[in-house]
Amino acid sequence: MYGQLIEQAEKYLRSLYSQDDIAGELKRKLADLMARGEANADAACRALRLSRRTLQRRLKAEKTSFQKVLEEVRKELAVNYLSDARLKSIEIAMLLGYSNISTFTTAFKSWYDIPPAQYRQRFLSIS
Repeated sequence: MYGQLIEQAEKYLRSLYSQDDIAGELKRKLADLMARGEANADAACRALRLSRRTLQRRLKAEKTSFQKVLEEVRKELAVNYLSDARLKSIEIAMLLGYSNISTFTTAFKSWYDIPPAQYRQRFLSIS
């Protein structure tokens, strides 16, 4: 299972390589860090070899923030993970860095106006 998660994360990372800014670089690092359960600002700063303040300043110059970038990555990976029927919702929540399924469900509903279980049912019925 870990191999397929890495494969999905790498697919997402490849789609990001066209972005040449700090937000794009941060997205690539966060996708990798999430696979290891380390998707936080401190781990991202270490991976990027930047101080926290420098990262904040550079993201602000691109009119974004760490939280916005993190949310974008979570949104994309959530949809990718939900398309894999072998993954349980709790596993997806943990992979995305949520401490419980209800937090993940609330976030997903705020992004797509539909609970993840319902999204998965629709997706899997189409496939």
